[in-house]
Amino acid sequence: MAAAPPSPPQTPWRRQALTLLLLLAAAGSGNAEPLPAGPVVEPPPPEPPAPAPPLVRLEPGWGTLQQTLGLPAWLDLDLEILAEPMANPVGGLVKEASWIQQTTLALTLRAPAAAAAGGEGKRWAMHLAVAGYNGDPAYAQRVGAALPLQEVANPVGFWLTRASLERRSDDGRWSLEAGLLGMDPDLFSTPIEGFYVHDALNGAPVLFTIPNFPIFPVAAPGALLVLRPTPATTLRLASFDLAATDAVARLLGTASGLPPGRGWTHQLQWSYAAPWLNRRLRLPIAACREGGGLRARGRNCGRPVMVERQLPGGLLQLAAYAGTGPNRGLYGSATVPVALPWGLDHRIWAATAAGFDTAANPTPSYIGGGLVSQGVLPRRPLDLLILGVARTGFSPISQPGLSHEGVVELGYQIRFNQSFNLQPSLQWILNPGGAGRVPGLFAAGLQLGFSF
Repeated sequence: MAAAPPSPPQTPWRRQALTLLLLLAAAGSGNAEPLPAGPVVEPPPPEPPAPAPPLVRLEPGWGTLQQTLGLPAWLDLDLEILAEPMANPVGGLVKEASWIQQTTLALTLRAPAAAAAGGEGKRWAMHLAVAGYNGDPAYAQRVGAALPLQEVANPVGFWLTRASLERRSDDGRWSLEAGLLGMDPDLFSTPIEGFYVHDALNGAPVLFTIPNFPIFPVAAPGALLVLRPTPATTLRLASFDLAATDAVARLLGTASGLPPGRGWTHQLQWSYAAPWLNRRLRLPIAACREGGGLRARGRNCGRPVMVERQLPGGLLQLAAYAGTGPNRGLYGSATVPVALPWGLDHRIWAATAAGFDTAANPTPSYIGGGLVSQGVLPRRPLDLLILGVARTGFSPISQPGLSHEGVVELGYQIRFNQSFNLQPSLQWILNPGGAGRVPGLFAAGLQLGFSF
């Protein structure tokens, strides 16, 4: 037999290829030993999350009557005191000082938790409120102004301002309240107006001069239906018996001075807290601490903080009223958040009203607006700077010979805690009295607000 020919010698590249094939075969075999592993590199530990910036907010204050008296949770008892001393060093018929004070005690009763849990009782509430006034309510008339310079300028005595029963739905989509109640603060006013002192700027400016209209502290038998079809939309429908306003005012012995009323008045109001107005207001204010003060936070900030908002959100509002007389009118307002180069948070607002029946409405035209800013002073981030302007036109029928009266108000609210604030203010009354015979009136006041 012939011998097999010798195998050709393997070249270096062939040996390398054979070695690579053997390694691949070993890697694909389940019984193959794994290749020696290299040194294991541990992943770096995760960085701890940055601590949340501290929150600057109002101090709790002195507590409430409910806490002080140890009342149960189903009973709310609140006491508010609002004092407004004022003087007019320039202009007016006379130069003098005045003091007026309002004290309000409000009680809300709900079913006890044990009886209300999961039952009908939790949907019901009873409301009772009494307001007392002492001081000088006629200061504006003596110095020559037609409209009150102080929001609490009402006849001295006690007023029953609310005695009603309320029923709410479980989901909060509607509520109905009936009994003795008023239009303020739910109808024809916006939260931003509550920061002002002059009565033409502070709440329900369109209606406060109409006789017998149930504007605080005036109350009347009536009902208020509140509908909330969406989280941002609120509809309010209300009716009041004007014929009973004087009788209700005299229940606690107050000489209200209201003329005899007649008939009913009906209101419809649409309020819209537009999401596009309130999108950036869902969180506290982002600020930066520099030295001993705060400023709006920019791109670079070494000491970030958050500041509690003290201003209401953006709001659009339209309303109409119609009643016996006839007495009809429209009202509209807008509160808009704006960015300004000073301070921390800002709102501008505007409101206008038109009364169609000048024989029944002594002030059928109104236009007003203003600016409220938070944190203008770096060391006082919770204080408010307040500026407002308003012009009220008088009826040529019920107020013959009068044209208009205007006001410019500048104030600064010092917020000490949730129980106490102090607000110095300056007012310039334009065309006091509306007849052009009284010099321009300059008044300085101080509002003291307490809540318990």
